[in-house]
Amino acid sequence: MTEYEPTAAARAAAARATALAGIARRRTLFASAWNGRALHVIADLLDIVALSLFEDAPTDTDGIPADARAALADAAETPGTGFPRQFGQYVTHALDARSLTTEATLGATGCDLGDEDARIAAALGTLHDHLAAAATEEVAQALLEAVFALHDKRADLAQLTRG
Repeated sequence: MTEYEPTAAARAAAARATALAGIARRRTLFASAWNGRALHVIADLLDIVALSLFEDAPTDTDGIPADARAALADAAETPGTGFPRQFGQYVTHALDARSLTTEATLGATGCDLGDEDARIAAALGTLHDHLAAAATEEVAQALLEAVFALHDKRADLAQLTRG
């Protein structure tokens, strides 16, 4: 039996999953008990993703092992955390280089909150471009910190618009 050796892209995706798990764990310090628990769940699932990317051979041509795919899907179903629904794209981007997307704006156009959301969405687009062109994985991980700070601001704005 041969042992699986992860590719450079799989190692990069695992590093990104680990970085996002760290972001989730740091956010638990400032979250409510309910949201803190959800953030711990996300962090644990991202740990599973990282381990799977290191230890399991991919089952498809996209380079994502089945356990990693399932854990990312489960993590995306954890609401109320300030993480965008499509945050798994930041992990899989290291494998497939698909364009990173930003969720639609809040819809509160014509007011200060809508304008602020549009500015944050534009900044996210710029950071996505930098992330796609990152020269090293260390740079990519630093950019992920900035991206998720902006996602947190967008989540706060969305909460304000809901009242």
